[in-house]
Amino acid sequence: MAIVAILAPSRAVGDDVVSSLLATSGQRYDRPATKDSTIMRSTVSCTNCTNNNCYECTLGHDQKLVANTGGLAFVQALIGFKMPVSGSSVSSCTIQIPAFTTPLQYPITVQFFTAASSNWNEDTITANNAPAPGALINSVDVPAYNNLAASDITAA
Repeated sequence: MAIVAILAPSRAVGDDVVSSLLATSGQRYDRPATKDSTIMRSTVSCTNCTNNNCYECTLGHDQKLVANTGGLAFVQALIGFKMPVSGSSVSSCTIQIPAFTTPLQYPITVQFFTAASSNWNEDTITANNAPAPGALINSVDVPAYNNLAASDITAA
């Protein structure tokens, strides 16, 4: 399973993302993300990227995830999980995104989408080959000076 998270405006978080899953059997599973990456789409030059092209950035091994919409950039966090049971055996699932690296001065909205594919890896994922966001799973408002609470992604 892969999730696309969009935070507006831009925010950085640590990359220790965890999902908590409750199976229909009553068994609870807490699983860390198996892979994650910032997906950078920007018309501004990215000096640390191949050909200074933001669409060619490989950011899968960065220590922080960044996501935003607005301005000259559309930046997403792509997060992948290996689930221990089949989707039909899941009664609930949440995702816990780590604390923001800087306090929120204003309220933001975080949107979670399914990803069209989980067939990607941190070494080669870029904006040019990242799976497209699929269906909206959840939209969460985060007040200023707060962090994102565990968010329901059962629909994924």
